[in-house]
Amino acid sequence: MTQVMMAEIEKGSSLGRDALLRLRKNKPAIVGAVFLVILIVIALLTPWIAPYEYQSQNLLLGASPPSADHWLGTDVLGRDQLTRIMYGSRVSLMVGFVATSVALIIGVLWGAVAGFVGGRVDALMMRIVDVLYALPFTIFIILLTVIFGSSMLLLFLAIGAVEWLTMARIVRGQVLNIKRQEFIEAAVSMGLSRWQIIRRHLLPNVLGPIIIYTTLTIPSVILLESFLSFLGLGVQAPQSSWGSLISAGVASMEEYPWLLIYPGLVLSLTLFSLNFVGDGLRDALDPRASKD
Repeated sequence: MTQVMMAEIEKGSSLGRDALLRLRKNKPAIVGAVFLVILIVIALLTPWIAPYEYQSQNLLLGASPPSADHWLGTDVLGRDQLTRIMYGSRVSLMVGFVATSVALIIGVLWGAVAGFVGGRVDALMMRIVDVLYALPFTIFIILLTVIFGSSMLLLFLAIGAVEWLTMARIVRGQVLNIKRQEFIEAAVSMGLSRWQIIRRHLLPNVLGPIIIYTTLTIPSVILLESFLSFLGLGVQAPQSSWGSLISAGVASMEEYPWLLIYPGLVLSLTLFSLNFVGDGLRDALDPRASKD
């Protein structure tokens, strides 16, 4: 028995392993993660597994309720609703992940530099963030799409440019907490450059909060894209996203309710899953915060 206990003590446990064990105990987070994995796989394989061609129309059929041939019904042009939702998932998820990546890169670099350099540089950089926070960014994005036209690239950049502000504040706060610790002072005394210290020592130690906030940013980005598509300023026909499908469903919800119910349900389940995963990662990576 003593040898077994000694072996367990010698083996030890890492922070990553402990976080993974806590995450596995969070059933909503696991269910949400499984749903997201299935959704992403379906989105990637949509061109090969979609039941119908994307632009296949049957004007004689028109809008029809769910049936054996069309599981989620058809729209007013006779297009299969399941196929359009599957293709819409590709657009919505791509916007969510790409725009979040843009926000992640800008926000992490901005916050890390501001927090580590400090002084007037920090004050200037964070005042810029405060000024940008005061702008009505939804109107800003709408103006960009109206002036430069609707395009996927512009949509990625515009939404990403909106969402980086909070990320910058979070990273700055974390960097301020750890930059006075001994290992950072040791790196400075060894003559490492600021960029080397940020890249090798600061960013790895703030990775937990970055991951958590990233999982919470993706649903807000998807929701913002859906809102823009709902207004007709996002993805343009013949492409579709969940937002454009919901917009089309609202226009005919009294006559053809399935056109609104199914894309709205998929969007809701995706947002819930992303939030469950984000909450699970927060509790797993920072269990003390979850108890407060």
